[in-house]
Amino acid sequence: MEGVGIVVEYNPFHNGHKYHLSMAKKAGDVVIGVMSGDYVQRGEVALVNRWERAEMALKNGVDILVELPSFYSCQSAEIFAIGAIGILDILEVKHIVFGSESGDVKELLNLVEVGETSEFKEKLLENLKMGLSYPSAYSKSLKEINQNLELKSNDILGLEYIKAIKYWKSNINPIGLKREKVGFYEKIGIENIMSATGIRELIKNGKDFKDYIPEPSKEILDEIIKNKKITFLENYYYLIRYNIINNYDNLKNIQDMEIGYENKLYEMACKYENFKDFFENIISKRMTIGRVQRILIHILINLTKDLTKEIKEEIPYVRVMGFSQKGREYLKRLKDDKRIITSMKNIKKTLSENNREKFEFNEKASLIYKMVNNYEDRKIPIMY
Repeated sequence: MEGVGIVVEYNPFHNGHKYHLSMAKKAGDVVIGVMSGDYVQRGEVALVNRWERAEMALKNGVDILVELPSFYSCQSAEIFAIGAIGILDILEVKHIVFGSESGDVKELLNLVEVGETSEFKEKLLENLKMGLSYPSAYSKSLKEINQNLELKSNDILGLEYIKAIKYWKSNINPIGLKREKVGFYEKIGIENIMSATGIRELIKNGKDFKDYIPEPSKEILDEIIKNKKITFLENYYYLIRYNIINNYDNLKNIQDMEIGYENKLYEMACKYENFKDFFENIISKRMTIGRVQRILIHILINLTKDLTKEIKEEIPYVRVMGFSQKGREYLKRLKDDKRIITSMKNIKKTLSENNREKFEFNEKASLIYKMVNNYEDRKIPIMY
């Protein structure tokens, strides 16, 4: 059986994801999803907890669902991709299918080579010195070399997947899927497709979202909403504010923290009780919304620069959250790889002390998530 990898957040699982999954199924026999846990790449807490989203994935047709731990999932596109591709490489997938605005893998491969040239690196440094954020500086530098280029969010993430394949010296074959109808952050639905950003806003405002969600997701979301188990970043402000004030001296060690920015955070945390006022006063042209939100999550879960350096060196473990019968058969051939976890009871025997500490870090991060949005954890994968 050939494994096909997809990198997902399913925050929540919608019709666009259903299309992506159906296309991935055409590329191989078993679709393996690497899904962000309780914290997601744009620097937010997940709308719905990791196990409910894993159930959505399996009910909609994913064969194997594994977790992208918080020390990868809530990072820049580069580190997010390094974690996801490293996990898929351990799971021996043949292909990765990812959506992008262009859908042109050949062009993305070419841009990866351009990004390794001295000309590009010089332009990137110049644009960073002008005060641009890294994603903006990266896109601008590429466009200065190729005037016809117009990179958007998923194109940049696609570039990072290809770079991560090279980083791990993996043989995974990248397959691009052109993103149709709506963009990554667009909030307007077209036909029955809307971005996850738009759907989350509908849910937050109590508006109807069900035209954009497949039936298995509706059933799970209806129950979650009825029980008021939906979560947003502002719900965690009192914990973030406490950590900023209480751990001020250690903020300089937090991942993504720029020199001196901790002083701004401390000043505003002391000043504002309301998250909206606090947030509006800590963003800037250089400190983009996504980056600032990631820093706040890193403060919340104590994700440091040192830990980030370590997790770029090796994938510490792969936690299987669920599988279908077909997925179970696929996993059998990987059973000798001790990094792949399907049960909690043997972790002390199978993982080194250092890797077990990283596993426990991720579980502690989920305990923090559960302080606001409690859920029943699972010790064994969901079998669907």
